[in-house]
Amino acid sequence: MEERIDKKMRYSWIKNFGPQWFSAVMGTGALSISMNIASDYYSPFSYISQFFLLFSIIMFLVFIVPWTSRFITNYNDVKKDLFHPVLGNFFPTMPISLVIIGIALDRVGPSIIDISVVNTISLYLFIIGSIGIFIFGWMILSIIFTHKKIKLEHANYGWFIPPVSHLIIPVLGFSLMKHYTDALVDNILFFISMIGFSVGLLLFIFVGSIVYHRYIFHELPPSHLAPTFLIGIAPTSIITIILVKILGALSGFSILGIDSSSISAEIKLLSVMTWGFSLWWFAFFLILFAYYVKNKNHPFVFGWWAYTFPLGAFVISNGAIGNIINVSFFSYIIQFGNILLLLVWCIVFYLTLKQTLNGEAFKGHVEEEQNKM
Repeated sequence: MEERIDKKMRYSWIKNFGPQWFSAVMGTGALSISMNIASDYYSPFSYISQFFLLFSIIMFLVFIVPWTSRFITNYNDVKKDLFHPVLGNFFPTMPISLVIIGIALDRVGPSIIDISVVNTISLYLFIIGSIGIFIFGWMILSIIFTHKKIKLEHANYGWFIPPVSHLIIPVLGFSLMKHYTDALVDNILFFISMIGFSVGLLLFIFVGSIVYHRYIFHELPPSHLAPTFLIGIAPTSIITIILVKILGALSGFSILGIDSSSISAEIKLLSVMTWGFSLWWFAFFLILFAYYVKNKNHPFVFGWWAYTFPLGAFVISNGAIGNIINVSFFSYIIQFGNILLLLVWCIVFYLTLKQTLNGEAFKGHVEEEQNKM
């Protein structure tokens, strides 16, 4: 009897293991990268960075088992999630996590293991992650375009996840280019990265206009979707990082007849512009966050992990732009941002662990989401 109950409980948590869990890996990986950047100003941060790199890998390995099993044992539930106007957009968080771990490994890994091993693992993570991102991107957009029940009021900043997934590809791709002298590998990394950049950039513009329209002419989303507002900071933060990475990728590597020194000034101007929008959006988010807290209750939901990765991307973008523009206040933003990010991560992790231990995290999330929409 007890064995039957245990089996039922096991299948219950697999059944309700939604695609949003990998957003926790994304936030943890981003924290590892940002801590490594901050270690340039305060060396003990490097040990924290190594810890969160290892922890993000452990989280991924733990999550991938029920995530994959669910496709086999509970395919109908997976299908419901795919066709859900909110949850469906979280499927790319799995391959995004692979790429983010690759980025963290590229930056933090050499302090733990041999750099040749790091480069090989990061390259495989780039390939597998990019394939997964493109597949889920086509899949989700096809569903959104053909699903008859999706309405404009369903639009939210969670829809930015597919654009963000494509934008994250060149961050790792351009970083890996400096490790390979083979022209073929360099060319493959460059063109895959540029394709991801172009897709992510244009989808960001397209989706952004839709969500902007929805928020003006319809009521604001319910409180459990409030964290998705901060996702709005992620695209321009990542674009800032990409622009800086392009300079590094083209340094000593001429492709399409482009010399990095000839476009350095333009890249710096564009990066300041995209960073400026991220800063503006962060201030705007704080206004909306205060609105939700004051006018609507803001109880903990798993969606609070959306507070971690976008904030991490913004902190990292400050480190990236600080490398090409010699302005001292970027160092202060990085240090303050890291402390804030670490605090937010600890709060969200504690509340998630609490819900996981009492079983709240594995309740029927699709039905709950549908009731809230």
